[in-house]
Amino acid sequence: MEVLDYHKLKIFKTVADTGSFSKAAQLLFLSQPTVTLQIKKIENYLGVTLFKRDKKNVSLTEEGKILYEYASRIIDDYFLMEENLSYIKGSLRKNLVLGASTTVGEFFLPDLISDFLKKAPDIKVHIFIGNSKEIEEGILSKSFYIGVIEDEISSSKLERMGFFKDEIILIGANTDINPDSVGLEDLKDFKFIFREKGSGTRNVVEKVLKEKGIEIKPFMEVGSSKAITKIVSKSDYLAFVSRLVAKDDIKYGKLKEIRIKGVKINRYFSFITQKNVRLPKLEREFLQFLLNNTTF
Repeated sequence: MEVLDYHKLKIFKTVADTGSFSKAAQLLFLSQPTVTLQIKKIENYLGVTLFKRDKKNVSLTEEGKILYEYASRIIDDYFLMEENLSYIKGSLRKNLVLGASTTVGEFFLPDLISDFLKKAPDIKVHIFIGNSKEIEEGILSKSFYIGVIEDEISSSKLERMGFFKDEIILIGANTDINPDSVGLEDLKDFKFIFREKGSGTRNVVEKVLKEKGIEIKPFMEVGSSKAITKIVSKSDYLAFVSRLVAKDDIKYGKLKEIRIKGVKINRYFSFITQKNVRLPKLEREFLQFLLNNTTF
C-alpha cells in the first residue's frame, strides 16, 4: 500500500522549488524517471494533479499549492525531530550535504573538506556542484542547508555572508601572440569563451564590464572552468576565470595572465543559508570550521 512519506514529500517540494523535474533529480542525486514516478505516485494517492506542465517548466496547481504549504512544515518538523532524537540516543547524523557553485566546488572546497574530515573521519560528505542559481534552488528546496557560491543572491529568502576574497583574471595561451596587458577597448579585438548563463563568474565579469561601458559577446560558452582553461591553452581564445582555476597552468607556462589596464575584478566567495531556518548540528560545525579556516 502506498503511503505519503517524507521521501516523496521532499521530492515534491524540490520539483516545486526548482520548477523542473530534471533539476530536482540533480539536486537529490536521483534519476529523472525516479522523480517523475514518485510525483505520479503522490498524485495517484491523493487523486489530484499537482503540477501544470509546459515546454519550459512546471508550476503548481491549486491543489499543489496546498500540499506545498503542508509539505514545507512537515519537512522542517522532520529535521527538528531527527536532531532532537539524535541528542537523546547520543549519535548524531553522519551525512553532510553541501551545495557549491562550480569554481568553489572544484577548486576551493576540496582542500577544506579534506581538512574537515581529518577531524571527523566518520562523516560522509556529499557535494552538489552547479551554478549559483542552482545552488540557491537547492537551499530553498532544503536539498541541503549550506550553499557556497561566488555570486550575489537573487532570493530575499536567503542570507549571504562573504568569507573569502577571490580575483577573476583574464587568461590566454602562453604565446607571443597574446600581450601581457591590454586596454579595455582592446578586449573587443579578441575572441572569448564564457561560462554558461547563470554562472557566478560570468555574472560578475559582465557586471564589471558593463559598468566600464564594455560589452563582449562570447564566441563559445562552456559549463566547466577546467575545460575552458584547456581550450584557451591550445587556441587563440581568451577567458575570464578565477585565479584559483588558472594558477597552476600559469605557474607551469601553459597559460598567461593578461592584465587589463585600470581594471581589477574581485569578488567574495560566500556561504548562503535560508533565513529563519536553524541549521542541524553537523552543518553548524562545518560552517564554524569554514569561518575559522578562511580569511578575506
